[in-house]
Amino acid sequence: MPHDFNQQIIQEFRARGGKVGGPFEGARLLLLTTTGARSGARHTVPLGYLHDGAGRVLVIASAGGAPRHPAWYHNLRAHPRVTVETGAHTGEAEATVLEGEERDRFFARAVEADRGWADYEARSGRVLPVVALTPVSGAFPGPDAIDAVETLVPAGPDDHAAVMNEIRALMSQAPPLPAGADPAPALPRTGGVPGRWVNATERSAGEAGVLLYVHGGGFEQTQPELEPLMAYRLSQAAGRPAFNMDQRLAPAHPYPAALDDVVAVHRSLLDQGVPAGRVILSGESSGATLVLSALLALKQAGVPLPGAAVAVSPLTDLTLSSPSLDANDGRDVVGRPVVEHITTQYLAGAAADRAPQSPLHGDLRGLPPLLLVAGTREVLLDDARRFAAAASSAGVDVTLDLYEDMPHAFHTAVMSEDPPPPAATFLRRLAGWIGGTAP
Repeated sequence: MPHDFNQQIIQEFRARGGKVGGPFEGARLLLLTTTGARSGARHTVPLGYLHDGAGRVLVIASAGGAPRHPAWYHNLRAHPRVTVETGAHTGEAEATVLEGEERDRFFARAVEADRGWADYEARSGRVLPVVALTPVSGAFPGPDAIDAVETLVPAGPDDHAAVMNEIRALMSQAPPLPAGADPAPALPRTGGVPGRWVNATERSAGEAGVLLYVHGGGFEQTQPELEPLMAYRLSQAAGRPAFNMDQRLAPAHPYPAALDDVVAVHRSLLDQGVPAGRVILSGESSGATLVLSALLALKQAGVPLPGAAVAVSPLTDLTLSSPSLDANDGRDVVGRPVVEHITTQYLAGAAADRAPQSPLHGDLRGLPPLLLVAGTREVLLDDARRFAAAASSAGVDVTLDLYEDMPHAFHTAVMSEDPPPPAATFLRRLAGWIGGTAP
């Protein structure tokens, strides 16, 4: 395809989360970024693809039926490590040119799906190379991965304004904890990590388990007046005591300090006899990132995983490659500059494209049931969608709730004495999900 036309497709693909219109509307496309064989520069092209049924995707070096192999093919022969964007997933892959019977078998499958491949080969006068792209970690989401897990929660015409008004009121004056809150320690030890116990139930940690609440704040801020109230609402929904942890904060304590704190608290709960399956990890914003990172760190260390995890408005790809970071900039309460700032401070030089700090880039197989929540106005919308798709493709039980017209961390309005409809709906859906997943 001509360069200018390619650029139009690339821009639309990224802006619309993998969808394009015009002559390629409804087509299955990916973006392949290679390293120039001679120049060393990065080059991105849109390509059709198909799944091989074993976690790889396949692309064909047709060049539209031209007599010579396309430039991207020569690039990946020289530099097999490539970047692949499918709309729901961005990650590194290893390119392998298929040979012999394997090449012929998959090319025949491609022709069966679209006769155009055979026409390209006949017109080109060459055998069209078939290239397998194997993800470096995890797996590429299947074509229906998002649709299988995503639920859109509709909003009324006044809901966005109501949520914003409540959040502003909370920021100006924090409501008191309800009289029924029980601040007594549910367990004596929390791995040396400070925090507060809040119990909205009459159940003990030994009987019911624990919800570990990891607060947000861009890895660098805390709101001690509000966080116990959020822990109280979560305790109500989860039907068990909640521990509102005070993890260490950047920039004084960058990665992996806060992650180590989450892991330490979870280990301490297990050491005191709380069954891993009775622990729920929950967090919002940067706290949600830490929740997902902790699952990967615990799995890698061989520590029994929590029974479930809840991540609201998570940042999952610290390379900041999600299209919604730009598409929703100006529609959300945070924008790309804020996300760039907090990511730089948190990582402090650590790799942005590696797990566990960047959860999307980890091996997601074997994770516990996940509830992911985001608003459709969020700059991090696609971080939630891409992680949900990748986790679902890795065999994880994932629920993705997208709240129409809601901004980043809209659920904080649950702390209001009279929560607006989206916040009340969030609590109902959270309680129902926990009841069906980790009772």
